[in-house]
Amino acid sequence: MLEKFLSLILGLLGIVATTVSSPVQPVPITPKITVATTTPAKIATTSPAKVETKVTKTVRPAPKAPEAPAEIIPAIKTSTVIPVVPVVATTTIVNFEPLNQKAREATVNILCTSSSGGSFDPLSGSGVIIDPRGIILTNAHIENRDGNPFIRCVARTGSPATPKYTLKLLYISRQWVKDNYQQITSSNATGTGENDYALLQIVGRTDQVLKLETDFPHLNLEGNTRTFKTGDPALALGYPAGFLGGISIQRELYAVSSIIKIGERFTFRDGTVDVFSLGGSPVAQKGASGGGVVNSEGKLIGIIVTSTTAPSTDGRDLDAISIEHVNRSLFVETRLTLDSFIQSDNTAFSKAFDEEILPGLKKLLADELSAKNR
Repeated sequence: MLEKFLSLILGLLGIVATTVSSPVQPVPITPKITVATTTPAKIATTSPAKVETKVTKTVRPAPKAPEAPAEIIPAIKTSTVIPVVPVVATTTIVNFEPLNQKAREATVNILCTSSSGGSFDPLSGSGVIIDPRGIILTNAHIENRDGNPFIRCVARTGSPATPKYTLKLLYISRQWVKDNYQQITSSNATGTGENDYALLQIVGRTDQVLKLETDFPHLNLEGNTRTFKTGDPALALGYPAGFLGGISIQRELYAVSSIIKIGERFTFRDGTVDVFSLGGSPVAQKGASGGGVVNSEGKLIGIIVTSTTAPSTDGRDLDAISIEHVNRSLFVETRLTLDSFIQSDNTAFSKAFDEEILPGLKKLLADELSAKNR
């Protein structure tokens, strides 16, 4: 499935043919943007625990042999990670019922259709509104750029999900594109979850009749991984579509939420908590990527990114990248965290991204596609 999303990125970024335009080099957004170039490692919690197959590149050896290959929603993870020593929480009982409705209202289905596949072969993912102006946090592999004649993506809400909003790409991790562009035509694409984030803006309504809201339901962010521990309860939610066909996804896709317990925590490097396990649940399906993980205070602590493979959802191990990881990655590239991004002038930021960064990313993908088609 990841190869479909990588192909989707071409359309969403405006690349609809193998013809390559004149080279355009990306120019840093003001303030200056730098790009991280370190190789991904795995996550360490506290003490060595079980090793999951969460990374696509060979990394530092883990305490145990890797388990069965895991699946990035929607790709396959093939390498090992370094577990962080777990800080185990004490047993607590949390009533998530009051938080569940609020979290669902802030969760959207991102549905994309093409001129070739149409309703029979849609691409479906999830996202979370993190700002009352309608800014959505999702995964990079399901990012969107509205207005392409071959790819149309909308945000859907409700259960069953119905089209409601049109979208614009505000930002996608440049490092993620650089790490993944060579897999654009791969039939067995892999990924790690590292830097796998994008920011979208709701810009209109699909009905073009009612006025666009100015105060969207949203979730506040929790960017400190010290606030949750292994064993803490949390709420995972999204629009999983792993068992549905194209027409069913269009007509019968429902939001799903499940109370889970935080499992092992992992690091890409330096012991930071970048990824954490959510165990098996009904949410552990393709299409849930980009969905949220909410703590007992109703704050977003991560977004779903990967899952191990198993015949049933109970047997899978769902993973999320932490908001703390997104903050670190975004700061390296833009000198902004999610909070400061939300508080900044997004109009100026978006214009700078479209004019200075996006052309370079489009050329990178177009050159790769052109080379593979020779």
